Amino acid sequence: MKSTKKLKPIAAIVGAGRTKFGELWYKNPEELLTEAGIKAMESVDYGLRRKDIQACYFGSFLYQVTNKLALLPGYMARELGMNIPMSNTEAACGSGGSALYNACHGIRAGVYDVVLVGGFEKMTDRSEKILDDLMFAGDSHEFDAGYTFAGLYASMMARYIHDYGDADGGVKCREALAFVTCKNHHHAIGNKYAQFRRDFTVDDVLNSPLVADPIRMLHCSPVSDGAVALVVVSPEVARKYTDTPIYVVGSQQATDDVSISSRESLTGIKATRLATEQVLKRTNMTMRDIQIAEVHDCFTIEETFFLEDSGFCKKGEGWKIIHDSYESFKGSKSKHIPYVNGDKEMVVNPGGGLKADGHPVGATGVRQVYECFKQLRTEAGENQVDKEGLNVALSHNIGGTGGIATVHILMKE
Repeated sequence: MKSTKKLKPIAAIVGAGRTKFGELWYKNPEELLTEAGIKAMESVDYGLRRKDIQACYFGSFLYQVTNKLALLPGYMARELGMNIPMSNTEAACGSGGSALYNACHGIRAGVYDVVLVGGFEKMTDRSEKILDDLMFAGDSHEFDAGYTFAGLYASMMARYIHDYGDADGGVKCREALAFVTCKNHHHAIGNKYAQFRRDFTVDDVLNSPLVADPIRMLHCSPVSDGAVALVVVSPEVARKYTDTPIYVVGSQQATDDVSISSRESLTGIKATRLATEQVLKRTNMTMRDIQIAEVHDCFTIEETFFLEDSGFCKKGEGWKIIHDSYESFKGSKSKHIPYVNGDKEMVVNPGGGLKADGHPVGATGVRQVYECFKQLRTEAGENQVDKEGLNVALSHNIGGTGGIATVHILMKE
């Protein structure tokens, strides 16, 4: 395993806080973000004070539309009692990951030593219009043609089944894609903040209401409210705040065409592949080094794409890896279910992923890093991954159907 002494970290995370995800009717967006931010600051071991925070980086997608709110920095200056630089990043479902990416590179450039990174969304305030709102992250021609995001991912999922999983009429491939749901909901049972904490079977998924063929309701992440925050510092000052910092050793972002009709392929996410290749090259790692990964699974096909786009397995074999995991899990009482490919083993979405933990879109990328941080510090409570020598984690956040992807690698010292 690579050492952070040889690999110069970009930044360090010394504190993290979050709200519960779900239908949080009685809290407004700035209250949610403030709750998460204060929890993050209070979680720092050695006396972080508000005056230590030099800047804030926030991620959100829809708050102007869903909550009739603008000028977020002004609201947060009031709520947090700070008059420091604050900026908000919009990258659809990838907003939180992009906010952290920007913060890491602000620290790496030497501009700041201590920053607060937050992600939030309050989607239930406009639940009757949320399907239309989410299509702001799609091509306008896709919206005009009547697509929703479920429809776009259904097109990608149908093509994947046709190209790689149709030998038996797609039965095993469809079972595998349903098992992603089962696995992630199983992982969320121990996550006290998760929106859904219950098990589902493959039959439950395949018999759930059809949304956009072949996507069914239980293939989809939910509409959610929530916020998450991180205290991110320069590696040089990390020990001032905690004896157990978690280092960000890789932070990469890549982009692609917003429209699926202009992509190289419907059966993968190029931006994921490019960002993962770059972050692994920067850290001199391979996917064999990644022990846990928090992966963007807005629909179950996306988790399958990640296994292939990241290089964990070959193109078209992701569903087979998942199906083998499904077969081996039957009858098991394991708390977490790893994917295994030869000498590579990785626990994906130990917190339940977007699918079960919830998907308040701007909060998701920060929530993924929160989960990695807690797992690496063995602070995940009853949801802790029981893996000896756990010290490397990856988070993967995308926007839209793959117009942007951000990948971070985190390590213990």
